[in-house]
Amino acid sequence: MEDLVARVDELESREAFHEYTVELLNETIISQQETLDRLTRISQQLIEKLKEMPKNEEQGWSPEEEIPPHY
Repeated sequence: MEDLVARVDELESREAFHEYTVELLNETIISQQETLDRLTRISQQLIEKLKEMPKNEEQGWSPEEEIPPHY
């Protein structure tokens, strides 16, 4: 009988550990999703800013004409 009690205790201990691990993994996933959402918003904002920027040829400027910074 003592062996059975020890086995049940071990199973309960493992089950508690698994619950704790699942909770930690869930918190990690939530945090990662929030980070992904934030990065997606930032990326979309940058895309919109790039779309709003005038093209180089419209400005009459090209990178070949620019003087290097060491001059």
